[in-house]
Amino acid sequence: MTAYEEGGSVEQFQVVVIGGGVGGLTLALRLAQQNTKVLVIEKDKNPGKIYKGELLQPKSLLHFREMGIDHRIVKTSHPLPTIHTYEMKEAADGTVEESMYIPLHYDRLPVTFPEARMIPHEKLKNIILEEAVKHDSFHYWNPAAFQKFTSMDSKVKQFNRAMVKKDGEEVEIQADFFVGAEGRSSLMRKAMEQQLVTTQYNHHFLTVTFPRPENYTEARMYASHKSFIGLFPLPDNEVRCVLLIKPGDYNRMKKEGLHTFYDPIIQFEPELKDCVTQIESWKKIQLMIPIRHNIHEYVQGNAAIIGDAAHAVHPMAGEGMNLAIQDGAILGDLLNWMFETNNLEPKHLRMFEKVRKKRADRLSLLSHFSALGYAWSFKWYQWGRMFALKRFERHPILHYKHMLNISGVGWWMYTPMDAARFLGPSSMYMRSRFKKRSQKAVFTDQDDYPWRKKRQSSEED
Repeated sequence: MTAYEEGGSVEQFQVVVIGGGVGGLTLALRLAQQNTKVLVIEKDKNPGKIYKGELLQPKSLLHFREMGIDHRIVKTSHPLPTIHTYEMKEAADGTVEESMYIPLHYDRLPVTFPEARMIPHEKLKNIILEEAVKHDSFHYWNPAAFQKFTSMDSKVKQFNRAMVKKDGEEVEIQADFFVGAEGRSSLMRKAMEQQLVTTQYNHHFLTVTFPRPENYTEARMYASHKSFIGLFPLPDNEVRCVLLIKPGDYNRMKKEGLHTFYDPIIQFEPELKDCVTQIESWKKIQLMIPIRHNIHEYVQGNAAIIGDAAHAVHPMAGEGMNLAIQDGAILGDLLNWMFETNNLEPKHLRMFEKVRKKRADRLSLLSHFSALGYAWSFKWYQWGRMFALKRFERHPILHYKHMLNISGVGWWMYTPMDAARFLGPSSMYMRSRFKKRSQKAVFTDQDDYPWRKKRQSSEED
C-alpha cells in the first residue's frame, strides 16, 4: 500500500517536489497530466532578482511538444536558427575590426525544432504553471518552505514524511517519492549526503535586458583577445546582453560609472548605442559568478534530485535551464510509468539516473570547454580559438556534431578521427555515411524512455 493510499491526518501525495522553478514545474506538469498526485513546494512568492536561463535548446522544445504546450512557448519566444559569432581585432585605441565570422547553424539539425528560442524566464515559468493548475492532481504551495524530514530510514535513504512551513504553520506531509529541484543549495542533496565536485572560473559576467531595434533579430557574439559580449534577442523588442569581466571589475566599474558598461557594447555594436544607454542604474545590471558542480548520484532510495541541485554548469553554452527541463520531463515520465504499472520499488528510479547523468556530465564538460575558450586575454589565445572555431565550422561532421550535442537532441561522440578531420580537408568524409551516422546519433524514444519498452512487453505478454 502506498503512502497516498494509507489515509490519515498527514497530508498525502504520490510525489513531492521541493522547488518550483522551471525544472520542478516541468516535472510536476508531466505528473499531473497523467493524474499523478503531486505537490510543489516553492518558498519564493515573487520572482527572484538573480538571472536565470532564457535560451531554450531544441530538445527542451521537443519535451514541451510531448506535453502539448509547445504552441504557447513558440508564440511567446524568439527564434534563433543561427548563432552569429565574430572574432574581432581590437586595437590599443579601442577601435575594432572583424577578423573572422563563424555561423553556428541549428537549422542543419534534422529535428522538429531546428532552432534555439529566447523567452523571458518568468514567462516560461508562468506558462508551465498555468498549464499545471488546470489539473486537479497538481498542488502548489507558495510561499512554503521545506523544513526537514521527520521520518526516514537512514540506511537506505528512504524518506517517508517531511515538515513544511506553510502560512506560518508547520504541516506534515507524506509521499511515495521526494524530488529536490531547489537549486544549488539543495536541502534534498544534503539529506542524501551527496558531496559536490566544484569548478570555479577566472571570470564573471554582467547581464541585463534592454530595448533593441525591431530589425535586430539575430543572436550575435563578439570576442576579441580581451573582450566577450553576447547579444541575444528576446520577444517584445528586447535583447539580453552578457558581458564578460574579470573578478573585481564589477566594483571598479560601479565606482567609475555606467559608461564602463555602455562603452564595450557600443564599441562592438554601435547601432545599440541609443538602446543600451537607456539603462539608468546599476541595479538593473546583475553580476553572475559562474560555477560548475556535479555529484556522483542523482538517486538514493525514494529520493531524486534534478537541475542545478544535481549539476550546475557554466552558462557559456546555455545549458543550465535546459538540463533542468529535460531532467523534469524524463523523471516525470518514469514516475508516471511506475505508478501506472504499480512498479513502486525505489530501485526503478535508477533508470532516471542511467538516462540523465551521462548526458548531463557530457554537456557540463562541453560548457566547461566552451568557457575555457574565452578564459584568457592574450592575443595568442585568441588566435588558437579562431583556428579551432574555423576548423569546426568548415568541416560538416564537426559542425554537425557540435550543434547536435549542444542542442540536446542527440549525442555523437568525439573520436580520434575528429583530430584528422580537424586538421585535414573539409571534404574528408563520405556524404552517404555521414547522413546515416548523423541520423543514428539522434536520441530515440527508446533512448529517452527505456521503461516504456518494459510496459509494452508486459502488455504483449
